[in-house]
Amino acid sequence: MNHVILDRCSNIVGMIKELQDFGLGEKEAKVYAAALELGPATADQLSKHSKILRPTTYVQLQSLMKKGLMSTYEEGKKTFFAPESPELLKRLLSKQKDELNSKEHELANFLPDLLRQFEGAGERPVVRFYPGKEGITTTREEVLKTKDKKSYVIFSYDKLSNIYSKSELENYSMARKALGILSRGIYVNKPHFDKASLDSLTERRFLKSDLLNLSIDISIFDDKTVLRSLEGKLFGVVIQSEQIASNMKMIFNYLWENSQGPDS
Repeated sequence: MNHVILDRCSNIVGMIKELQDFGLGEKEAKVYAAALELGPATADQLSKHSKILRPTTYVQLQSLMKKGLMSTYEEGKKTFFAPESPELLKRLLSKQKDELNSKEHELANFLPDLLRQFEGAGERPVVRFYPGKEGITTTREEVLKTKDKKSYVIFSYDKLSNIYSKSELENYSMARKALGILSRGIYVNKPHFDKASLDSLTERRFLKSDLLNLSIDISIFDDKTVLRSLEGKLFGVVIQSEQIASNMKMIFNYLWENSQGPDS
């Protein structure tokens, strides 16, 4: 007996879903499905069978009658509602197709204006988040893909060396040089700056840590700005925006001009 009830419920749920696919709203579908099961019925009976409040059932019945799927008649002092043939769903579906074709035509005419508006709206920055040491490594490796072959970085070597071994840092530097990428960097730690290995692809200057006490790395290259948290919760954030990158380069150049060189 329970299996029969479950099968019946499953069939009703499936019918309601199908009716929605053919363009009926969820409550419309429930009322129409109830009407198909009961045949001619009062609004109260349809309300109880579809488990929809009576005032709402009346609203759905009016909508279904406008679509030609329900009709009404008086018998004695009662008003009955009867379902019309589901064949009428074909007409409803055909109407939807006509409306869709009309909308497609309207969109085809309107789309060029929309595209011009979209293209004229300016730059749309892209922000990507990378968690953990692996995330920081991913953002460092992205620098190695720079098209401009130039990177500008403000960093605290001692914070970085807490995350990476000396050999890992050296391997990264060697990979950068092998790709011909110029790295112009500002240290905020004097001892490491004094040991900096400079060459034609490596330029370094120094700012006192009391002026710029950072626990993050800042890298700028191409149209990207990268921020890396080097203490606590490690993560890297890549901001792809020409506007932000160009402004960050101006800030970097200001700091560069006001920092100490190797001979200072």
